[in-house]
Amino acid sequence: MKNEHPGVSCLYIFIDAFNTAEKNNIITNLHFPHYVHSNGNEPVIYKNGEDFWKSLKVQLDTMRNVENWSFSTLDKCKIINKSDKTVQCEVEFNRRLINKKSYGSAKGIWVSTFRNGTWALQLRSMIPVSGTISSLAGTNMNNS
Repeated sequence: MKNEHPGVSCLYIFIDAFNTAEKNNIITNLHFPHYVHSNGNEPVIYKNGEDFWKSLKVQLDTMRNVENWSFSTLDKCKIINKSDKTVQCEVEFNRRLINKKSYGSAKGIWVSTFRNGTWALQLRSMIPVSGTISSLAGTNMNNS
């Protein structure tokens, strides 16, 4: 991670937490309500960490079982707009196998906000662009 704006650094911290699949590490790197949208799905609003975790557990299981996911990397994070309390970034991430090979990538916009003295991720909108991605944040896992 580069020495970046704290609104960007928190996005890399979120990816690191996501890769641990450890509930508290993930939730503490998000602001709630947390907004997600992916590839034409209806936007989803998670009001709290418990609601988010319930959905994420299903997504993580799907990624492991369908994709053979091992971890994800945030490979592009470019500020497109910023203010004193909000940073909007164009992002690209890759899902990777245990051998570090990318098998799927997605692009989108992530927004971090500064609230209660902390920068954290608050909004994500993603579109798959290559490979196999079974689900993204905002995918209705009940229809799978």
